[in-house]
Amino acid sequence: MKGKIVKIEADWVLPVTSPPVKDCAIIVVDDVITNVGEKRYLSKFPCDEIIDCSGKILLPGLINAHAHLELTGFKGKIKRGLSFTDWAREVVSMRNSYNENEIISSIKNGLDELISSGVTAIGDFSQTGITARIFKEKGLKGTVFLEFAGFNPELKDQRMKVLKEKIPQSPPLVKGGGGDYVRFGIAPHSPYSVSRDLLKESYKFAKNKGFPIAIHISEIPEEVEFIKGGSGAMRGLLTEFGVWDDDWKIPYSTPVCYLEGLGILKGTTGIHLNIVTDEDIRILKENDVSVVYCPGSNRWFGRNWKYPLREFLNNDINVAFGTDSLASNECLNMFYEMRIVKENFPDIDNNTILRMATINGAKAIGFEDVTGGIAVGRKADIIGVDVKESSITDPVEYVINMAERVSFAMAAGKIIKDR
Repeated sequence: MKGKIVKIEADWVLPVTSPPVKDCAIIVVDDVITNVGEKRYLSKFPCDEIIDCSGKILLPGLINAHAHLELTGFKGKIKRGLSFTDWAREVVSMRNSYNENEIISSIKNGLDELISSGVTAIGDFSQTGITARIFKEKGLKGTVFLEFAGFNPELKDQRMKVLKEKIPQSPPLVKGGGGDYVRFGIAPHSPYSVSRDLLKESYKFAKNKGFPIAIHISEIPEEVEFIKGGSGAMRGLLTEFGVWDDDWKIPYSTPVCYLEGLGILKGTTGIHLNIVTDEDIRILKENDVSVVYCPGSNRWFGRNWKYPLREFLNNDINVAFGTDSLASNECLNMFYEMRIVKENFPDIDNNTILRMATINGAKAIGFEDVTGGIAVGRKADIIGVDVKESSITDPVEYVINMAERVSFAMAAGKIIKDR
């Protein structure tokens, strides 16, 4: 039975998976894109509704591949300039004081900010799993990566028990109302906060059940120092938290090499990867690791080393963007993230940056065949940016340099924002 047919007309459409189209129309049947082309060719296409997006550039909904929405309420409460370990102490202390209502409020406020800046799919690191329900309430797609730590091996069985209790007894891909999609994933926090056995067992569990897996890797010098030599501020933090293991064997390697040695890198999404060697890059490529770059978070922390973005791209590694949390970023705005990348890497072309914020992000969170592009067969996740100039010749450049908020957003064929 044929569903509702909607035609959306705009000045420009940036499909991402193909070149920009001027004076374009998109045909959506229920929640799926069925046609994309110039308005003149689709002018007589039969439809139930026409949505006029004149004066707008349409593009796929942006994909925030790494967020911590439960920490949205921390905005402005942690001063900048702290060492990473001091920052972590503040986050843990504040997180432990939050009740469920405050967590829910944080998540909803974070999602409202993301929607206003064009995000329709998210990879969220969550300690509670509450985000899954709120994703569906808001009409968004996303992977809720259930995050956990446990450096002391005595914690392994308890952590796995809690993890399995949080995972619904249902297939990994949960279809919600109106064609919205929410997926659960597994997120062992990092190589410095999770024991060898817990890393391996959680990875095995994820692979056996078909859940995507993501992990913070090589984010900071303290992490690299700890994995290479077992010393430094990170060891002190683990001791202070009461989880140090006297029998832990120092890997004497980079975090990437350590995780490969454990056999848990294949198909993983690596968050940050700020500090890598040539050997690390080879390993990441061989293991088909998606990398999530968090430019705003790096700027917030004042990290002044050069991110290895060119090296990742030159080796055909899938790179996406994430905002991280408001405990370590000014905002949850993907346009802001794209502009930081353009400032840091002016030689990287705009189309590549836009792909990182859309189709590459879809792959990083496990939705590469569902969203991230305006193309036949993909879900109708579409956003609109107002054009403030009477005529533009490069709509991609305009989006990268000028866009801040969206005036139109559709997720799975349903309008979730319309100014």
